[in-house]
Amino acid sequence: MNITIKDVARAANVSVATVSRVLNKKTNVSDEAVQAVNRAVEELGYSPNFLGRDLRKSETKRILAIIASTEQSFYSEVLRGMQDAAYTQGYDVLIATTRDDPDHEMHLLNMLFSKAVDGAVLLAPKLDADTISDLARKYHLAMCLERLEGCKILCVTIDNEQAGYDAVKLLLNKGRKRIGLISTRVRSQSSIDRENGYRRALEDAGIPVDEELIYYGDYDADSGFRGCEQLMRLREKPDAIFSISDTISIGAMTYAIRNGISVGKDVLFFGFDNISYSHMFIPRLSTVEQPCYLQGKTVVEKLIANIKSEEPDATTYKLPHSLILRESTGDSSY
Repeated sequence: MNITIKDVARAANVSVATVSRVLNKKTNVSDEAVQAVNRAVEELGYSPNFLGRDLRKSETKRILAIIASTEQSFYSEVLRGMQDAAYTQGYDVLIATTRDDPDHEMHLLNMLFSKAVDGAVLLAPKLDADTISDLARKYHLAMCLERLEGCKILCVTIDNEQAGYDAVKLLLNKGRKRIGLISTRVRSQSSIDRENGYRRALEDAGIPVDEELIYYGDYDADSGFRGCEQLMRLREKPDAIFSISDTISIGAMTYAIRNGISVGKDVLFFGFDNISYSHMFIPRLSTVEQPCYLQGKTVVEKLIANIKSEEPDATTYKLPHSLILRESTGDSSY
């Protein structure tokens, strides 16, 4: 038998409104009523329907984080930042994965549409910019890590183009002239921006972009291995390779090591993300570090501010990145 709030009110000899005020910790209730309601709740074994109550109040204190998969290790720090920021303001973070499927991403967003969560953060958006912009006008939605060109939404990321530029500029400053790029066929905005930074750095140095030095593959280490293999088969081989992720770069270095190429001397390698494996692999990988924890913390703080505000913020915030230099670029490791 399901015990209802009416049963509690009858047992406590008070109104349903009084029971509701007690359960919601309101102060305008007498001590006698509070004791009567709490006694009735305990005797009847009443359990409030918190989800239903949340929906009626249009407040759940829950934020949905939507990621592509759990395989990207840098997500863990972003999610930790999100959870810490949420907890300090009485919110919880729910995590769901899309497996890079835009239909599944929209399916998960039904939790936002049905008010099962107060807001949602897309960490690897697969929907298009127009769709996300339209949703952001109606719901509390934000993006983190990635951005979408022309998308009008609260976003916390880094300047991926400048980060790519800085990495390639460092390789140029080390005297390297034939710098390869291993990117991805999947044209996420971060991949595009990092490639644009690569191209701009070469152009600023007066070096024409050689399309033969650019390999498009996947995000995994096998793709980095194949990319390095293809680049090393060129008549004029690269003397440095910038990859748009650490996982790709580690795959590229694996090919080099297996084929007698001295990493950090014959060819310099530069990655992106500073995942934990980048300083465990030998030789250790030079990489771009983005402030993952701070990005997660910032996006949740600003999303909660939007939830509480009548004038939502749709700014793109770009947090600072840094270059971590290790053995793969001929630098001392730490």
